Amino acid sequence: MEFLNALFSAALDQNIVYGQLVGMVAVILIAQRPQDAFRFGGALWASCFVAGLLGWPLYTWVLVPWGLTYLAPALYLLVSSAVIFAVGAYMATGKDKVERTHIYQMCAVLAVNAAVLAVPLALAASTEVATYDVAIGSAFGAGLGAFIAVVLFATVRDRIDDTLVPGVLRGLPISLVTASLMALAFTGVAGIAGGMFV
Repeated sequence: MEFLNALFSAALDQNIVYGQLVGMVAVILIAQRPQDAFRFGGALWASCFVAGLLGWPLYTWVLVPWGLTYLAPALYLLVSSAVIFAVGAYMATGKDKVERTHIYQMCAVLAVNAAVLAVPLALAASTEVATYDVAIGSAFGAGLGAFIAVVLFATVRDRIDDTLVPGVLRGLPISLVTASLMALAFTGVAGIAGGMFV
């Protein structure tokens, strides 16, 4: 139950993108089309989950005994970036130069987002009396929340008809209005999901 409570709380109540407004720039810049948003959001979800899966034991068994808990964000950043670039290098083998360049550019964007997501993961590990279930649930939920935010934003952005939007609001202004309304919707349901599995 601790896992499910941490998962839904991190995904919906404390959504990293809309609830805590972390990584919003990446969502606005990257989530252009829903197809791209599924790939980008899925990769972000996987890197966030693996960072929690590998980062929490390192935090608990290395940083806490040595009194280096302030290095937790750097630890999560290093773990998730290493995973991103290892998977990117594996995916780039056997591809032509253009595809390899595209894969490495996507890895760089994901690594920047991993840096943004490392701070909430480190705070979740250090502030709670966290068991491994809570840490994994928080990491999986934080990645799920980022995935939901990226895909929802790309879908809503794709469905906005430019002919119905006045000329002065087309492009970035309507994207910012959409993002603010989605952030308001996520903060409106805050507190509901975290207590479902108590």
